[in-house]
Order: sequence, then structure tokens, then C-alpha cells
Amino acid sequence: MRAGWRFGLAATLSLAMLVGTAAGEVAAADWSERVLGETQLFGMSCPTTSRCIAVGAGNTVVSSNDPTAGAAGWNRINVGGGEQPTGGYYSPGRAIRAVDCPTAGFCVAVSYEGFVYTSANPTGGPGAWSTADLTPEGPNVHMYGVDCPATNLCVAVGTEGEVLTSTDPAGGASAWTLAQLPESLQLRGVSCASTSLCVAVGDEGAIASSTQPLGGAAAWGQVQLPGAAIDSNLIGVGCPSARLCVTGNSVNTIFVSTSPTGPAGAWSAAQGEGTVQITDVDCPSPTQCVAIDNNGDVLTSTDPTGGAAAWSFQNILTYVHGEKDILNPNAMFGVSCPSASLCAIAATKGKIFTSTNPFVPPPAEPKAKPKKKKPKKHKGPKRPRAIIASSPPPGVEIAKGKAKVRFRFFAAKHASVRGFVCKLDQRKFKPCKSPKTYRAGFGKHVFKVRAVGWTRHRGPVAYDPFEVCHPTDGIYCFGRQAE
Repeated sequence: MRAGWRFGLAATLSLAMLVGTAAGEVAAADWSERVLGETQLFGMSCPTTSRCIAVGAGNTVVSSNDPTAGAAGWNRINVGGGEQPTGGYYSPGRAIRAVDCPTAGFCVAVSYEGFVYTSANPTGGPGAWSTADLTPEGPNVHMYGVDCPATNLCVAVGTEGEVLTSTDPAGGASAWTLAQLPESLQLRGVSCASTSLCVAVGDEGAIASSTQPLGGAAAWGQVQLPGAAIDSNLIGVGCPSARLCVTGNSVNTIFVSTSPTGPAGAWSAAQGEGTVQITDVDCPSPTQCVAIDNNGDVLTSTDPTGGAAAWSFQNILTYVHGEKDILNPNAMFGVSCPSASLCAIAATKGKIFTSTNPFVPPPAEPKAKPKKKKPKKHKGPKRPRAIIASSPPPGVEIAKGKAKVRFRFFAAKHASVRGFVCKLDQRKFKPCKSPKTYRAGFGKHVFKVRAVGWTRHRGPVAYDPFEVCHPTDGIYCFGRQAE
């Protein structure tokens, strides 16, 4: 929950599945889209169903008091100094990676550059947000996730094992305390079920948890989920209660635990649909969870501990071929669900998606009817085919008598041949062998031959016409002198 985003695996191509249904059927979750410029949006927080705040690159904050309205219902501002962003990932200004609003009247956001943004009027103008730079007070903190279970406790995480806590988030840089966990813990997201339980997740299956978030580094335990490093990067996490936490890795595997402070074995895996990185998770209740990925996919469940079969899959943002960007053109990064009647998603290219029925699964695809097998027609033996290899020229010239003509023939390759039958002109077919010789008088003639198979079935007729002429008929008869 409320996690930042990092570059994921290449997205596999998907088609939009906004499925319509017939009367009497349960409708699939309907997701509406609005586009607010080109700037990438990374984090989303909706403290109530009537207020949502999203953050993104270039010091961008967008807000709405009517989240399900169109683009006109969302206000986009630039906070914390810097130029007004124009688009893309590397927009001028800072990349605000995550935001959390414990109440409708208070929000806290963090940036990759180590800044904390707070506001007691999050839907106000740029002047309603104050900025604190944590970098001068300590290491260069690259923060990706923040969660505030109460207005007097916020927890942020960074990519070198940093956990920053504050009981006065709006009190400036000095109000934040750094707990340095091992630098190898590249933490990307954090979720606090309460002020007495926070769980952070990160690269290579890293999970850090604490029942005393303000207790310093020693109060945080660390475990590592098994699996190949590139497949086990955890980005977003959602903990609706002390008895349930949900996260996901780089290959769309959902991990669920009913004992999130326990060992690695306390987390069970369920392979979800899709093939790319889960970027955020939010659970408005222990029986309702939503996960999103950087391929435009939404996974929902009303039984998060029920295994893979308990999760429904829907693609809501189709990959656009040919787009060139450092980020996937159908990636989604932040999701927030204040209740079962509203979920909001922050996505690439300034896109925001909302749904008022997010937990209604898409209808199951109808099973394809088995094709009736056509009865196989009995095929008889393949008919052998005769090929004429040599024959007399089209025109045979003789002075008198009859011309001697010879034909050579054979069976086509792979043919099973018992013999051949031949004839000249209107005579009957008779058994013959190659070469076959005839004597033909003046006039036009046709030689025909057929191959005969072992079951006595005959193949097609091969034929060769020719003409026997007087030498004086040369204008009509061409060829060499007969033998």
C-alpha cells in the first residue's frame, strides 16, 4: 500500500477487458479513465470516498473532492518549487513517489530526492503544501513509500534500508528520525495496520516489520522470501489488520501472511494472472484487497488468503504499440480504496482510473464447446502416377510406310506400382513395359499410359500427342527423320 514504483520487467501485451454483460448477469467491475496531462503519476491516497490525492513526477499533486467525476473534477498543481512539469518521467522538478492521507484534512508525501511534503488543505493551491528537505539532516534519502496510520505517526522508507519516522510530520526536517537498517534492504513500500504494526517490503524478497515503529533500527525485524532475486522484488504492500498483509513480486505472484511479523515461512504464495511486476496493493478490509501491476492489470479478491483461485484478473489499460518512453505506456503505480465502493488508481501518462464496484469480478470466460470430430473418411490406396520420360518429337517425317516410335516411362516417386497399361489412339489399354514401341502411319496419334497399383487400381492417364507426316508437309510437321 502507498508504495513507490521502480522499473519492472517488460510488459506482456494485453487487450482491454471492460466486459459488458447481458440482463440478469452480474456486471464486471467498471473502471473509468481520465487523463490529466502527460506527467507520470506514482502515488494515490483516498482518505474518504469523496476525496483523493495523487502525486507524480515534476512536483505534481492532483486532487479531487469528487473522484468519480471526469478530468474537470480533478485539480492539478505544482508544489515545492521548480518548473511546471511538461510531461514524461524526467519532468523538471522532483519525483513525488508516494502519498498518504490519514484524514481528509491532512496528507504527507515523499519524493525520490529526499523531500517531505505536508498539507492541512490537500485540495488547495500550491501554497497549501509545505516542503522539508531531509537530505541536509542525514544521508541522501531516496524515498519510495510512506504510510501514516495516524496524524501523529508517519513512516517512510528508502532504497538503502532507511526507515524514517515522525510523530509530527509537518514539523520540518528535524521532526523526522532515521533508523538505518542494513543498506542491502532496498525498501520500496510500507503499510501500517496501526501505530503498533508496520510492514515494509523491498527488493529481493525483503520484508521488514516492527510492532514498535518508533523504536529505532533494533525494533525492526527482517526476513527474506525465497526465490530468484529478479523475481522476488516486492514493491507494494497492504496491511488492513495485524492479521493480514498482502504484497506481490515481479512476476505477478501474490504473497499473503496472517502473521506478518513472523518468519519467511509465514508468507504463502499464490500465482496471479499476468506476467509482470505488481506495483501496489491496498486492502480496505481483511476481506477485500486490490493489487495492480505495470501492465495495466487489476487483481481483486474478497478472500485474500484463499489462494490463486480467489483472485480475479482484469486488464483496464491496454498496451499501446510503438510508444517510446522510459516507462511502460500501460503501467499503473498507486492504488487506494477507502471502501468497497471506491478504488482509485494513479497511472502512466497522467491517467487516473476509478471504480465504484471494484470487487465485482469479471464474468468467467465461457468454456469453448468441444468440436465434434468428423468421422474420418476411409482413404483408399494412393493412386500411382505414370510419368513419360521420353517420346518421339511432335512431328515425325517419313517418305512411306509407318514410323517407328518409342516411349519410355516410369512411376512417380514413392508410388507403389505393380505395372503399367498402354495404348495408342483408340486401341484398348494393355499391359506394357518401358520402353514401349509402336509403328504409326501418317496422321495424328496419341500415346497414353497408366500406372497400376498392387491392388489393381489405376492411376491417371499420362499422354503424349505426335504426328507422322510426309517430308513435303514440313510446313505443318516438325521433327527429325524417323528411324
